[in-house]
Amino acid sequence: MSELVPAVAAANYQSLAASHQQCIACGDPQMNPLTLGLRFSTTPASSVVADCRITAAWQGYSGIMHGGVISTLLDAAMTHCLFHHGVKALTAELNVKFVRPVAVGLQLRVSAALVKQRRAVFWLNAELADSSAIYATAAAKFVTVAEI
Repeated sequence: MSELVPAVAAANYQSLAASHQQCIACGDPQMNPLTLGLRFSTTPASSVVADCRITAAWQGYSGIMHGGVISTLLDAAMTHCLFHHGVKALTAELNVKFVRPVAVGLQLRVSAALVKQRRAVFWLNAELADSSAIYATAAAKFVTVAEI
């Protein structure tokens, strides 16, 4: 296993994040009016976080957040964590564990961290939580692709 890629300067992160202006999770509302509006920030531990309020537009069953949207939030956090490390990659595998139902109206934080890399393959973990509970976790493998 090689050393983890170091975090990059904020300008480089912004350049990579700009490639997602139409993203359903973190896009610019002027480019994609359906975006979930996530805005990520980096932590001193080289992970990323974004706060979000769960709205009725994100529900599956009445009053409960849709599992596909949960998966999207977790995947987006891991993508932004890679951006923070100067990496542009695609999700190759995503394993989500739904710990408890997410009620509409909750204020939650999605976070992600890079845990391992080998050449052009990156493993990350992510979590959707508040200060008192974890609602979902994810483990994923990302791969760099020259064409993106």
